[in-house]
Amino acid sequence: MADGIRGAVLKSRARRLGALLAALLAAAPPPGRADPANEPPILGSIEALRDFLIQDVCVDGAGRILVGMAPLDATGCTAHRDLRVGERLPYHKHDHPSPDQAAGAPLGYQRHDSVPVETAGLGVVVEHSFDFGVGESRRFGVFDRGSDGGDIAVLSGGAASFGITEDGGAGFQLFVGECSGPVEAAALRHSWILAEFDPAHPALLAGTTIARLNDLTAGHQDQCPARFNAANTTWRVVPFRYRAAPRQGAPIALTTLISEHYGGGDPATADHVERFYFTRELGGTRWERWQNAAGNRRFSAAEIAARAAWFASTGRCSSAEPPTGARMLLIDCREWTRIEPPDDPAGDHPGFFVEAIRARPDAPPFLAAPVAR
Repeated sequence: MADGIRGAVLKSRARRLGALLAALLAAAPPPGRADPANEPPILGSIEALRDFLIQDVCVDGAGRILVGMAPLDATGCTAHRDLRVGERLPYHKHDHPSPDQAAGAPLGYQRHDSVPVETAGLGVVVEHSFDFGVGESRRFGVFDRGSDGGDIAVLSGGAASFGITEDGGAGFQLFVGECSGPVEAAALRHSWILAEFDPAHPALLAGTTIARLNDLTAGHQDQCPARFNAANTTWRVVPFRYRAAPRQGAPIALTTLISEHYGGGDPATADHVERFYFTRELGGTRWERWQNAAGNRRFSAAEIAARAAWFASTGRCSSAEPPTGARMLLIDCREWTRIEPPDDPAGDHPGFFVEAIRARPDAPPFLAAPVAR
């Protein structure tokens, strides 16, 4: 397709998507959507966790995916379901730029898709990609080494954990739970815990545990570590109110699985908290980093206070209550509620993080593609 024609098509689709999403984020639940505050309790199960981790797609009466439509449009999206392995993405989730940077980052800074991927050693995992598209020649839809990456959620019989992560800071890491000897797939199944449940005793999807884990950086991922760190972890399902993108309506409350990972076993003395938000409509929907206001060996209390004040001034995220325990200040957040159309009119190829890992000579064998039968 010639560039001019393709550009016109994409602009037309973007305008159509904007119209479809005009009521996407309404203050009250739109017709056809239950009020999160009145929903029945959600019990812990693999099906429930998978529903929160994977983003949904809208389908028509024949079950075909509706490209360019997001599952929050209750009038146009009358039926939706989880994206399935290998299906194309009909929309993307982006974060929100600071108002003073919106002109240079009209699509936000980061795209964050939540897609299922089948692997040889871990079964179906959920890739939550970090795809930056602003500055230093970064491009959305392309894996830019040194900045892009993601989290990979591993589901076991009674838990969901982030077993793999990569970002521009610490690079590619494996998170392993208590283990010994060579690192095998099982070590990732109970590591950075997001939520867990007892399959033999149905109960609300809520709880607290002390995760014991460690991260293994590149070049040190063959053997289990000698020690493990304690991380107080809590999870619960509650309504949460998300911000909207410009011209995409008003904020909306969605039923949300919130998981908090403390940097330490005791919330009263924890160094920091990472908080993750998952919704049944969008999968990974928001992330926060809170820092102990008292400071640590790297950053003084004054430096942390200055960082928190700066971030509050950016307007990138809606407000949230601080974690319990030590006094924490919010120093970073991403809220992926800006809905954007795919680049391809037929939908975009799902994900790139797992594919990027598989292309490396030292890729963990349990992330390999399953053998075709």
